[in-house]
Amino acid sequence: MKELQVAIEAAKESGKILGKYFRTNLKVERKPDMSPVTIADKESERKIVSVIKKYFPDHNFLGEEFSYKKTKSEFRWIIDPLDMTKNFIRGIPFFSNFIGLERKGKIIAGVISMPAMGILAYAGLGKGTFINGEKAEVSGTNDISEAFMVFGNADKNSLGAYEKHFYNLVNKCAFNRGYGDALGYILLAQGCADIVFDMPKPWDIAPGKIIVEEAGGKVTDFEGKNTIYSGNSIATNGKLHSSAIKILKSRPP
Repeated sequence: MKELQVAIEAAKESGKILGKYFRTNLKVERKPDMSPVTIADKESERKIVSVIKKYFPDHNFLGEEFSYKKTKSEFRWIIDPLDMTKNFIRGIPFFSNFIGLERKGKIIAGVISMPAMGILAYAGLGKGTFINGEKAEVSGTNDISEAFMVFGNADKNSLGAYEKHFYNLVNKCAFNRGYGDALGYILLAQGCADIVFDMPKPWDIAPGKIIVEEAGGKVTDFEGKNTIYSGNSIATNGKLHSSAIKILKSRPP
């Protein structure tokens, strides 16, 4: 799948830029929503787009940092050039780039690269999921009371109206850790974790969705809809999905 190979190339080139700036004295700016942004975010997105445009000049792009002119192509690349910028600027190696490819509303390829940890995860529609070249498969956990749940931000501002639903689900699982979305999706695809709870923008989940699904898992919003545009998502090994959705839909105590 040429598109997937191009995405991998773009992720690796982006990783070189992120590595160059990691643990350096970066100037941190604030976007209108007060989230941080650095030169690493911007250079990474420019590099990813330039690599992809070299092969697919007519494709569309949706990026976190920049706007792009719309074309007539049915393909759209969804990009987070530096996921977990807050970790990055504090010298914490849990950061990544996200590259997903959407065709007519369906994610058909995705790459997550965590360069500081030496992890490269990728998947193509019908091709399976691979992490550092090894085929990945979700866990067989089928009881939510034995599940390992991963999440990102757990503050009131991030969770919003779903704060009680989040803690209701946390309390039903055996274990939980705030590893963040990138590592969460990778651990889920590997069978090390069973559930990932997130409140994502489209670029925070696009590649994670296909990476989890091609490993045998399932990703929807809290209503069970197959979309990355609801602002909320629950990813599971598939066996726990209906239980997780039921808990999220139930009235919190």
